Amino acid sequence: MTILEVRNLKVYYYLYNGVVKAVDDVSFTVEEGEILGIAGESGSGKSTLAHSILGLVKPPGKIVGGEIIFQGRDLTKLSEEDLRRLRGREISMVFQDPNTYLNPIMKVGYQVAEVYEAHQNIDMDKILDRVAKLFKRVRMTDPEKRVGSYPHELSGGMKQRALISMAVALKPKLIILDEPTSALDVTIQLEIIDLLREMRDELNASMIFISHDLELLSELTDKLMIMYAGRVVEYGYTKDVFKDAKHPYTEALINSIKYIRKGLLPTIEGEPPSLINPPKGCRFHPRCPRRFELCDRVEPKPISIAGRIVSCHLYGEEYGEGG
Repeated sequence: MTILEVRNLKVYYYLYNGVVKAVDDVSFTVEEGEILGIAGESGSGKSTLAHSILGLVKPPGKIVGGEIIFQGRDLTKLSEEDLRRLRGREISMVFQDPNTYLNPIMKVGYQVAEVYEAHQNIDMDKILDRVAKLFKRVRMTDPEKRVGSYPHELSGGMKQRALISMAVALKPKLIILDEPTSALDVTIQLEIIDLLREMRDELNASMIFISHDLELLSELTDKLMIMYAGRVVEYGYTKDVFKDAKHPYTEALINSIKYIRKGLLPTIEGEPPSLINPPKGCRFHPRCPRRFELCDRVEPKPISIAGRIVSCHLYGEEYGEGG
């Protein structure tokens, strides 16, 4: 069953020097119990996309087009009050840096307790008991003690577990994770990934996992969406994308894993384009080793090929391998 469907979403930032098209005509779905990975370079629109689902895009940003259908409701049409009721209870988010989202002068257990307070009428003693059990569930050491700990008394991994506790407290149907392991060492990353798998299975929750780490996404996700300059360039089952990448940008990202394994610095020639004044035609064409004349002047439309969606002229009927 489809739990989330994003249709032709556009999110723009209106700045003094122009309009940044951060998310530009993006469409995808998330099925019940599925983990969708979203990858791309910094500035590709990944985090803006995540924030737009939760209604967290603030001025000068604005959703200017498209729909975000969650369990039959278009979230772009909901009031702020309705969105507040939705956050935490039905859709939750785990952010990249716990230090940004944890109050340094408030005990961690009480911060998690606020999630329950906002949505349920329960006395504080019972709430704190739930928090202690939740901390145990996310594998915090000495969970009862951690309820009374301040953020500075916790390791990076423990802080991230506290954020995960907040995200899963009310058993939401969709959990969005924005680079949740990027600041952690490899061992702790693996522990967090195992924990997320367990949470997915236990809650039957769907997840959107945003990361620069393609190797991690290859292990964790069911489907993978590659973004470049505000657009989706490839979208399909993760195993298929890694086995046979279709878009040259996807291919370059996956090849970068091989460089990292060899201890080399991975590079994709050139720089990501300006989103205020993107290049005409395909936005990747100035960096693409397989570009040809059509790429410079005509924007590729998404087509279905080999069980996935690809936006590339290489697979057009007239110029490539056939659509």
